[in-house]
Amino acid sequence: MIARRHSTKCWLAISSIAMSWLLIGCGATQPIRVLPAQTAAVTASLGGPVVPGKSPTVITPYITGGVLYGASDNVTMHGNLHLLMTAFKVMGIDVGASTRILRGEGWTPEITGGIRAYGFVQLSDQPKPRLYPSISANASWTIRERDLIYVGSHLTAQFSPNETFVSPFIGYSVAASDNLSLQLECIWQASNHDTRSGVLEGISSIGGQGSFGIFIAGVIRL
Repeated sequence: MIARRHSTKCWLAISSIAMSWLLIGCGATQPIRVLPAQTAAVTASLGGPVVPGKSPTVITPYITGGVLYGASDNVTMHGNLHLLMTAFKVMGIDVGASTRILRGEGWTPEITGGIRAYGFVQLSDQPKPRLYPSISANASWTIRERDLIYVGSHLTAQFSPNETFVSPFIGYSVAASDNLSLQLECIWQASNHDTRSGVLEGISSIGGQGSFGIFIAGVIRL
Protein backbone atom coordinates (compact mmCIF):
# COMPACT_ATOMS: atom_id res chain seq x y z
CA MET A 1 0.00 0.00 0.00
CA ILE A 2 2.84 2.38 0.89
CA ALA A 3 4.64 1.48 -2.35
CA ARG A 4 1.48 2.23 -4.34
CA ARG A 5 1.09 5.66 -2.69
CA HIS A 6 4.77 6.40 -3.38
CA SER A 7 4.33 5.41 -7.03
CA THR A 8 1.25 7.64 -7.34
CA LYS A 9 3.12 10.61 -5.87
CA CYS A 10 6.00 10.02 -8.29
CA TRP A 11 3.69 10.04 -11.28
CA LEU A 12 1.88 13.12 -10.02
CA ALA A 13 5.23 14.86 -9.74
CA ILE A 14 6.15 13.78 -13.27
CA SER A 15 2.76 14.98 -14.51
CA SER A 16 3.21 18.40 -12.91
CA ILE A 17 6.73 18.74 -14.28
CA ALA A 18 5.62 17.66 -17.74
CA MET A 19 2.79 20.19 -17.76
CA SER A 20 5.18 22.93 -16.67
CA TRP A 21 7.47 21.89 -19.51
CA LEU A 22 4.56 22.27 -21.93
CA LEU A 23 3.61 25.70 -20.67
CA ILE A 24 7.05 27.08 -21.45
CA GLY A 25 7.08 25.76 -25.00
CA CYS A 26 7.22 21.99 -25.32
CA GLY A 27 10.64 20.77 -26.36
CA ALA A 28 11.44 17.82 -28.58
CA THR A 29 13.97 17.21 -31.27
CA GLN A 30 12.95 18.71 -34.60
CA PRO A 31 14.11 17.91 -38.18
CA ILE A 32 17.72 19.05 -38.39
CA ARG A 33 17.80 18.76 -42.18
CA VAL A 34 15.02 18.28 -44.71
CA LEU A 35 14.31 14.91 -46.34
CA PRO A 36 14.55 14.27 -50.09
CA ALA A 37 11.29 14.74 -51.98
CA GLN A 38 8.66 11.98 -51.59
CA THR A 39 10.56 10.17 -48.83
CA ALA A 40 9.22 9.52 -45.34
CA ALA A 41 10.52 8.71 -41.88
CA VAL A 42 9.14 7.84 -38.45
CA THR A 43 10.54 9.47 -35.33
CA ALA A 44 10.49 9.01 -31.57
CA SER A 45 12.01 11.06 -28.77
CA LEU A 46 12.41 10.71 -25.04
CA GLY A 47 13.61 13.33 -22.60
CA GLY A 48 12.84 16.49 -20.70
CA PRO A 49 14.09 18.64 -17.84
CA VAL A 50 16.89 17.29 -15.66
CA VAL A 51 15.24 17.22 -12.23
CA PRO A 52 17.11 15.00 -9.73
CA GLY A 53 15.04 14.58 -6.60
CA LYS A 54 11.79 15.56 -8.36
CA SER A 55 11.51 12.58 -10.68
CA PRO A 56 12.56 8.96 -9.99
CA THR A 57 14.07 8.87 -13.49
CA VAL A 58 16.16 12.07 -12.96
CA ILE A 59 15.09 13.24 -16.43
CA THR A 60 11.37 13.77 -16.94
CA PRO A 61 10.33 10.95 -19.31
CA TYR A 62 8.46 13.06 -21.86
CA ILE A 63 7.71 10.90 -24.93
CA THR A 64 6.73 11.85 -28.48
CA GLY A 65 6.32 9.87 -31.69
CA GLY A 66 5.75 11.16 -35.19
CA VAL A 67 6.33 11.19 -38.93
CA LEU A 68 8.29 13.25 -41.47
CA TYR A 69 7.53 13.59 -45.18
CA GLY A 70 9.55 15.30 -47.88
CA ALA A 71 7.04 17.45 -49.74
CA SER A 72 9.90 18.65 -51.96
CA ASP A 73 13.68 18.62 -51.87
CA ASN A 74 13.58 21.80 -49.78
CA VAL A 75 10.46 21.35 -47.61
CA THR A 76 9.67 18.62 -45.08
CA MET A 77 6.31 18.29 -43.33
CA HIS A 78 6.20 16.83 -39.82
CA GLY A 79 3.84 15.94 -37.01
CA ASN A 80 4.06 14.35 -33.56
CA LEU A 81 1.83 12.84 -30.91
CA HIS A 82 2.74 13.70 -27.31
CA LEU A 83 2.27 10.23 -25.90
CA LEU A 84 2.98 10.74 -22.20
CA MET A 85 0.18 13.29 -21.82
CA THR A 86 -2.52 10.76 -22.77
CA ALA A 87 -1.82 9.04 -19.44
CA PHE A 88 -3.03 12.25 -17.77
CA LYS A 89 -6.08 12.69 -20.04
CA VAL A 90 -4.50 15.37 -22.20
CA MET A 91 -4.27 15.01 -25.99
CA GLY A 92 -1.22 16.70 -27.44
CA ILE A 93 -0.08 17.05 -31.05
CA ASP A 94 2.22 19.30 -33.05
CA VAL A 95 2.31 19.88 -36.80
CA GLY A 96 4.57 21.99 -38.94
CA ALA A 97 7.07 22.24 -41.75
CA SER A 98 10.81 22.80 -42.11
CA THR A 99 12.65 24.26 -45.06
CA ARG A 100 16.25 24.44 -46.22
CA ILE A 101 17.42 28.05 -46.15
CA LEU A 102 21.05 27.45 -47.10
CA ARG A 103 22.69 24.28 -48.42
CA GLY A 104 25.77 23.29 -46.45
CA GLU A 105 29.12 22.63 -48.08
CA GLY A 106 32.48 22.18 -46.38
CA TRP A 107 32.70 24.51 -43.38
CA THR A 108 29.57 26.37 -44.54
CA PRO A 109 26.70 25.12 -42.36
CA GLU A 110 23.36 23.99 -43.69
CA ILE A 111 20.65 26.31 -42.34
CA THR A 112 17.18 24.92 -41.68
CA GLY A 113 14.16 26.93 -40.54
CA GLY A 114 10.91 25.57 -39.20
CA ILE A 115 7.43 26.59 -38.10
CA ARG A 116 5.23 24.51 -35.84
CA ALA A 117 2.02 24.68 -33.82
CA TYR A 118 1.57 22.75 -30.58
CA GLY A 119 -1.99 21.93 -29.57
CA PHE A 120 -3.23 20.45 -26.29
CA VAL A 121 -6.74 19.67 -25.07
CA GLN A 122 -8.05 18.01 -21.94
CA LEU A 123 -9.99 14.81 -22.58
CA SER A 124 -12.92 15.75 -20.33
CA ASP A 125 -16.46 17.10 -20.42
CA GLN A 126 -15.02 20.63 -20.39
CA PRO A 127 -12.04 20.58 -22.75
CA LYS A 128 -9.72 23.58 -22.60
CA PRO A 129 -7.71 23.67 -25.82
CA ARG A 130 -4.41 25.55 -25.85
CA LEU A 131 -2.26 26.50 -28.83
CA TYR A 132 1.45 27.36 -28.83
CA PRO A 133 2.97 28.57 -32.14
CA SER A 134 6.71 28.14 -32.51
CA ILE A 135 9.46 28.95 -34.99
CA SER A 136 12.98 27.53 -35.04
CA ALA A 137 16.25 27.76 -36.91
CA ASN A 138 19.40 25.68 -36.74
CA ALA A 139 22.82 25.43 -38.37
CA SER A 140 24.32 21.97 -38.93
CA TRP A 141 27.73 20.73 -40.05
CA THR A 142 28.57 17.31 -41.50
CA ILE A 143 31.07 15.40 -39.36
CA ARG A 144 32.46 12.04 -40.50
CA GLU A 145 30.35 11.40 -43.60
CA ARG A 146 26.68 11.46 -42.41
CA ASP A 147 27.06 12.47 -38.76
CA LEU A 148 25.92 16.00 -37.89
CA ILE A 149 26.60 18.53 -35.16
CA TYR A 150 24.06 21.34 -34.87
CA VAL A 151 23.07 24.44 -32.89
CA GLY A 152 19.93 26.52 -32.99
CA SER A 153 17.00 27.92 -31.07
CA HIS A 154 13.21 27.80 -30.73
CA LEU A 155 11.00 30.83 -30.21
CA THR A 156 7.66 29.74 -28.73
CA ALA A 157 4.63 31.92 -27.97
CA GLN A 158 2.01 31.44 -25.28
CA PHE A 159 -1.35 33.21 -25.15
CA SER A 160 -3.21 34.16 -21.96
CA PRO A 161 -0.96 35.38 -20.56
CA ASN A 162 1.04 36.59 -23.54
CA GLU A 163 4.59 35.29 -23.24
CA THR A 164 7.44 34.32 -25.54
CA PHE A 165 10.12 31.76 -24.72
CA VAL A 166 13.58 31.50 -26.26
CA SER A 167 15.10 28.00 -26.11
CA PRO A 168 18.61 27.51 -27.56
CA PHE A 169 19.83 23.98 -28.21
CA ILE A 170 22.87 22.00 -29.32
CA GLY A 171 22.99 18.42 -30.49
CA TYR A 172 24.70 15.60 -32.34
CA SER A 173 23.17 13.21 -34.87
CA VAL A 174 24.90 9.94 -35.69
CA ALA A 175 24.03 7.61 -38.59
CA ALA A 176 23.67 4.22 -36.90
CA SER A 177 22.83 2.53 -40.24
CA ASP A 178 21.71 3.41 -43.76
CA ASN A 179 18.16 4.09 -42.54
CA LEU A 180 18.56 4.88 -38.82
CA SER A 181 19.86 8.09 -37.24
CA LEU A 182 20.15 8.73 -33.50
CA GLN A 183 20.17 12.20 -31.93
CA LEU A 184 21.30 13.55 -28.59
CA GLU A 185 20.15 17.08 -27.87
CA CYS A 186 20.67 19.46 -24.94
CA ILE A 187 18.27 22.39 -24.67
CA TRP A 188 17.98 25.44 -22.44
CA GLN A 189 14.21 25.79 -22.40
CA ALA A 190 12.72 29.25 -21.73
CA SER A 191 16.19 30.73 -21.21
CA ASN A 192 14.72 34.24 -21.00
CA HIS A 193 12.47 33.51 -17.97
CA ASP A 194 13.14 33.31 -14.24
CA THR A 195 12.29 29.74 -13.12
CA ARG A 196 13.63 29.75 -9.57
CA SER A 197 10.12 29.22 -8.18
CA GLY A 198 7.23 26.94 -9.14
CA VAL A 199 7.19 23.20 -9.78
CA LEU A 200 10.80 22.98 -10.96
CA GLU A 201 12.04 25.31 -8.18
CA GLY A 202 15.13 26.19 -10.17
CA ILE A 203 16.49 22.65 -10.02
CA SER A 204 17.19 22.49 -13.75
CA SER A 205 17.67 26.22 -14.34
CA ILE A 206 20.91 27.83 -15.48
CA GLY A 207 21.65 30.85 -13.30
CA GLY A 208 18.00 30.87 -12.23
CA GLN A 209 16.82 31.11 -15.84
CA GLY A 210 14.90 28.54 -17.87
CA SER A 211 15.21 24.78 -17.59
CA PHE A 212 18.02 22.51 -18.81
CA GLY A 213 16.81 19.41 -20.60
CA ILE A 214 18.19 16.42 -22.50
CA PHE A 215 16.51 14.51 -25.33
CA ILE A 216 17.43 11.39 -27.22
CA ALA A 217 15.68 10.60 -30.50
CA GLY A 218 15.61 8.14 -33.34
CA VAL A 219 14.72 8.74 -37.01
CA ILE A 220 14.02 5.75 -39.26
CA ARG A 221 13.75 6.41 -43.00
CA LEU A 222 11.15 4.27 -44.73
